Amino acid sequence: MSDDIGARILALRTGKGLTQRDLAEPNYTAAYVSSVENGHRVPSSDALAHFAARLSVDVTQLTTGRHPGDALCVEIDLLQERQPSRWYEHRATDPSEPPTRRAAAEVVLGRRSLAAAAPDDAAAHFERARRLIPPTLAHLRTPAVAGLALCARQQGDPGYAAYLLTDHRDELHRAGLPDPASMLAVHAVLAVCQHDLGEDATAAAEAALSLAGAAGGVFEAHLAMARALAASSHLPEARAALAAASAAALESWLADEIAGAHRIRGRARLAVGDLAGALSDLTAARRRSAGPAALDAVVDLAEVHRALGDPATARALLSEVDGPAGAGGRRGAAPRSGGAASPSSAAASPSSAAAAPSSAAASPSSGAASPSSGAASPSSGAASPSSGAASRPGGGASLSGGGASPGDRAGGSPGDVRRARAHRVHALLSQDAGDHEAAERHLRAAIAIHRRTGPRRELAQLSLDLADLLTAMHRPEDALTVLADGLTAVDRHAG
Repeated sequence: MSDDIGARILALRTGKGLTQRDLAEPNYTAAYVSSVENGHRVPSSDALAHFAARLSVDVTQLTTGRHPGDALCVEIDLLQERQPSRWYEHRATDPSEPPTRRAAAEVVLGRRSLAAAAPDDAAAHFERARRLIPPTLAHLRTPAVAGLALCARQQGDPGYAAYLLTDHRDELHRAGLPDPASMLAVHAVLAVCQHDLGEDATAAAEAALSLAGAAGGVFEAHLAMARALAASSHLPEARAALAAASAAALESWLADEIAGAHRIRGRARLAVGDLAGALSDLTAARRRSAGPAALDAVVDLAEVHRALGDPATARALLSEVDGPAGAGGRRGAAPRSGGAASPSSAAASPSSAAAAPSSAAASPSSGAASPSSGAASPSSGAASPSSGAASRPGGGASLSGGGASPGDRAGGSPGDVRRARAHRVHALLSQDAGDHEAAERHLRAAIAIHRRTGPRRELAQLSLDLADLLTAMHRPEDALTVLADGLTAVDRHAG
């Protein structure tokens, strides 16, 4: 060991053109330096600190031969997630690596498995990462816990996912470690899980969005700064930049969940008539998300533009969903990376003459109506298929990202739910234009999807909407048939 240290000191001294006397003064002698370089003496900690200062290196470089910047570069590579999987597998299993670095490698492998729709493999990686981090550093466990929750959600168990997240949130508070990046991650994933469960997710969505930054290239900017500072040996500053990059990377990886929080709040705002707020949130959701999640936001935006009295923009948005691209629904269709994805910008602003949401006929309750009760006659004129369609934006449709609301587990995918919701908005637009036949076709198409996939709540509401429409078209017998068939289908999904 002393031979190695001496050899390093000799190489660094001669590389800098220093004599043994130059290195020794003012605290030591040239003879002492010579004996250390020859391996005859083991330098004390004070001597090592003196030599390191004279050589402008870190003590660690003298004792281990590793430049402190090397470890920083490894951490940058771990964070950037661009190395081959075998590189991360080696880091995860190398006992010489610190536990935090091994955990970071496991998180990368878990994310890749999750993107490949292999939640069982992903969960194993995330669990190993969680166990590598001691409880005293609970905030460093957040990426692993968020990953475990996303695995549970992809496996159709949002309840367990919500339990993991609330337990971790409480642990962070008990430890006094509720750092903003961790709390953002917890609340963003918790919001979409609560939505899947049919619970009120508004509070979690609000908490997440209060901590979210602007979508964009913040992660790459912090990472570039960390690399530049490390290359110039400004290591404390490089570590600070790397910490900022780590927080931004977690936020970027959860872009779909943060977009889901925007959608949850946007729908809530639409329900109370805050069209400007809904438009802002849903535009942000579309901008933050990629792939299927962006298409979900497009359907929401179409509904807002319809409520704002801009049917042309609403139809243009729906055309993006009506094509083959609208069928996607699996998490991982758009790979998650450290950088935030930026889909095409949101639709043009609506016309300034904003109309309030349609307040046509009073909607029946969302429960399945009994056929014997008959179809309530809508108000005269072109009644909306259901006022609930405007006041209950999007209904209980699941948010993309692998989760499913309870009814979706009957066999539907997020793509099925998205197409059904698009048909419903098409029906509203057709009804607004007085084209009852087109509205009927779209409602029947949406019902056909929900008959196969659920959820019950959506199936019941759409059946009531179609019955209202048929009654307005003076077809009461057809309306009763729709109600009876709808009740039968709802009961079947209840089993």
